[in-house]
Amino acid sequence: MKTQNETGKATVKDYSDGKDGSTEISVDYSYSFDEIETAEELSKKFSESDLIELANARVKSTANSGARQKAIAPYAQDPNAPEAVKERMIKDAMKLGKTREVAEQFVDSLLGA
Repeated sequence: MKTQNETGKATVKDYSDGKDGSTEISVDYSYSFDEIETAEELSKKFSESDLIELANARVKSTANSGARQKAIAPYAQDPNAPEAVKERMIKDAMKLGKTREVAEQFVDSLLGA
């Protein structure tokens, strides 16, 4: 078993210090976990019934996900629709550190040109 250290980033609405949640902030975080490398480590960490339960949860989750995607597909927005393209452009600008408001203005200026 070896310890892995990872980092992540979450974008959340900001309600801190009495704020109204109208702005989003990016929060960095880190975490560690022990990575199982062998079947022996696996059997020490989880009982046989735990493994069966985990496997069944994974199988159920995969089946549910596939069925959900199939069921909602007819209602999905065309990924090439102008609204969908615009939203992706806004999200990409936000990934570069722009606020939603600035990203929207930037994309509107590009699309208006």
